[in-house]
Amino acid sequence: MSLESLPPELLGNVVSYIDEVKILLRLTLTCKKLHDFIERDGYRIFVQTRYPPPIPPFWKDATHALTKLSRAWEQKSLIPRYIKPPQDADKPPARQPGSRTRGQTMGYQPVIDSYEAWIGPDWSSRRETLAWGAGSDLVLRVKWMGPEAESRWRRTPPGQSDCFDQHHHESTWWQISEPDLVSGRDDITTINLLRNEQRPSSDAEYTVVGRASGGLDLVSTKHKDPWLWKRETRFETDGQTVRAVSVNKAIPPLLAACLGDRIIAIYHIVIGGQGPVQCLGKIHFDSLKSPCRLWSTVFLRHDRLAVSLGPHVEPIRVFEIQPDSIPSKDIRRFSFTELRHGQHAPGKPTTAYALAPLPRSSCPSESEGDLFLSGGYDGTIRLHDLRSPASYVATFQDPIDSNAAIYSLLPLGRDRFLAGTAQFATLKLFNMPLAVDKLCRHNISSGSLFEGSRVQVLTSSQDNDAFYPEQNNEARARSRGWTCFLADREKSSRGGSRRPREWASPVYSLACPSLCSPTIFAGIEDHVIQVDVADAYDRFPDPIYKYGPESTGKRDSDAIRKWDPDRNVMRVNLYEHVHTNMEILHQARIGERMPGDAMPGCDERWYTLGGKRISR
Repeated sequence: MSLESLPPELLGNVVSYIDEVKILLRLTLTCKKLHDFIERDGYRIFVQTRYPPPIPPFWKDATHALTKLSRAWEQKSLIPRYIKPPQDADKPPARQPGSRTRGQTMGYQPVIDSYEAWIGPDWSSRRETLAWGAGSDLVLRVKWMGPEAESRWRRTPPGQSDCFDQHHHESTWWQISEPDLVSGRDDITTINLLRNEQRPSSDAEYTVVGRASGGLDLVSTKHKDPWLWKRETRFETDGQTVRAVSVNKAIPPLLAACLGDRIIAIYHIVIGGQGPVQCLGKIHFDSLKSPCRLWSTVFLRHDRLAVSLGPHVEPIRVFEIQPDSIPSKDIRRFSFTELRHGQHAPGKPTTAYALAPLPRSSCPSESEGDLFLSGGYDGTIRLHDLRSPASYVATFQDPIDSNAAIYSLLPLGRDRFLAGTAQFATLKLFNMPLAVDKLCRHNISSGSLFEGSRVQVLTSSQDNDAFYPEQNNEARARSRGWTCFLADREKSSRGGSRRPREWASPVYSLACPSLCSPTIFAGIEDHVIQVDVADAYDRFPDPIYKYGPESTGKRDSDAIRKWDPDRNVMRVNLYEHVHTNMEILHQARIGERMPGDAMPGCDERWYTLGGKRISR
């Protein structure tokens, strides 16, 4: 039986096993029937079987964009730059983010949140919202992309297009500075944006802002009137420091806040109303002994809340949360010790700083919130599974820098995640091997699969080589994790022998607008860094970059005009997670390339110190 004679159900099953998009494209060239099937259903099946939802139903563009994004991560195609509001941003008169009040010895510690929503008929029609805390100031940026933004750019007179970037994306900025707030005392400690479906008005952004001085507010800003902002709701905190906040995905949403060192308070998010909103209930941790305290909290799903604390022998607790019933006792505790013969070995007190749920897969045995990552003081990231009796089912470590505490985590789908550390502005990427994902999909209700052992993923290079022995050297290089130093080498060299403070800064926070977005944001001392994950020399990038400068055949000058017209892209360093022959890779500026062969598994901007840069 020939392929084109198969019924659509069997063709769909065949497509679900195709690993490369180029094979899918070749199928469209074989005959009209396969061409029509791939255009109608093939791209949808390819995307839905490989990438976690939600994904907008522009399946052909989604296939193109998501495979480009995966390849860019594999090749370490990073385009980082500092971002801040322009000098003429719409805001009350105030200092620029990063300036310090008298007596402060360090810069602000940015907390970040971001999301994006599709607002038009194609893949590129998006509205991306970014918010961060800059000391006591709230900074927001809303960026519009797609054909409507391109149309507005074309209608804008020359010299008046400062609100557009080189891709013809239009940005509006806000910097909200309240005169009675003081940096240091009233610093913003947590930021949470209400998602598109949770907002009561489509023409405004709603941001939950928590402060060190005990303030917890819901603030709204109008898209069309940047000067107008309003405090919609104030939540009662009894003046206790707001250390962390998480908002679930329900409509209307619930809010969980870490107050002080010992309390989690649960609130309904109410728009407007008279007086402060009282909490629905509190979870008290009075049994914790000093210096143990709460560090963070995150909703694993709409009714399941995880809390990290420490130092403690069981630094992670999980609670079931209902609007009409706030529990006093957790349903699960996690230690950082191994499961041996049905019992966990005694452990030493340690601290978990960061928690992050993994997106749900299509596996029937897995429900939302079953899998989550934790990072803490010992520098190890652990994968936890609520279906398993083991405290963790996998561990991830950088073999070179294994002891740096983990301050922030950002899952990038089911196959990789980012971790921000406590020193040297280091951002680590780890690939989760296929074997771990298969193990986590297994029906483990009996727990026998984990009895007496666990999956140990010490380093991405070691395990990927073991899981995929058929890979060649270049494929293995692409599957390795890496550690990047998010500090501008050009800025350091201009400053003489004294390095800027951001060289030693932790990566306090990480955010990504969506799993489909090629952009991430990282917060280090006094700065927010935007990293576009794209190959600067790719002739066919993600469709959201299809507007702006076009190719003229002059490869290097085209890349400069497309990605770095202001020459403000940072040059960073990284190393791969290998046990032997570790080399520091340096990044050339866009438009500067190394002669000879490129580094295996990397895009052509990466080189070692033995090379010499050239500019064409």
